[in-house]
Formats: sequence, C-alpha cells, structure tokens
Amino acid sequence: MKLYHGSPKKLKVLYPYQARGINEFQNQKAIFLTKSFDQAALYSLAKSLKEKTPFALPPGKIIIVGNLKPVEKGYVYEIDLQNNEVKKGEFGNYEYAYLKPIRKFKIHIINIRKYKDKIKNVKSKKELFNLVK
Repeated sequence: MKLYHGSPKKLKVLYPYQARGINEFQNQKAIFLTKSFDQAALYSLAKSLKEKTPFALPPGKIIIVGNLKPVEKGYVYEIDLQNNEVKKGEFGNYEYAYLKPIRKFKIHIINIRKYKDKIKNVKSKKELFNLVK
C-alpha cells in the first residue's frame, strides 16, 4: 500500500514521535501517514505553524487562524507498506500510524504555489471550528 507523510523538513529517516491530537489514536508515538498525496503535501506546509497558531487540515485544504502563512516549501515522503504493518485511524484513508522508523522512501518537494488556492485564513478559533464541522 502506498502511503505518504508530510514534513516541512528534509529528513533521512522518519522516526515515530509522540503526537498530541484529539483522540487516543492521534496521541500515540508513531509516524502518521495518509493515502492522499495532497493531504500530506498540505500538512508539509502547515506543520510549520504548530505552536504558533491554531490550524486545521480538513480534506483538501488548510484553515489557519490569523494572518500567518505556511512555509514556502515542504516534503512528502512516499512509503510502501503492507496493510498489516499500519494501524488505521477513525478518519478513513486520511489517518494511518506506523510504529517503527522508516528508512526507505521516495521524496517529493512541495511548493506552496501549487496549493495557494487551498489555504484559507480565518479570524478566530470559533470560525475555524465552524468550517471544520
């Protein structure tokens, strides 16, 4: 199965990290993956906003509270794994977890220009939550 991981950093090895999410699955120590190349690409740009402002990644877009912008360039790591090697989360094809380091992958460079029309800034967390529902 082909899965993707997005990051604003160019990495040689993908390591599991302790995540902070909204449910038990998203709060485990893992490498988080998706079947959607575009979702991983959007995450590779938006992850630079962590700890700076709230943001959400509903399928196909980035919603950011305030006027901050994501990084200009990100990286998508394309990984081939077997179905039985990954845990699937509650959000279907958008959420998988892998618990071991990954050393073999293909790297794609992402440029924000391709995704500008998928980025939306909002004024408040309330507006963000209303758009994500």
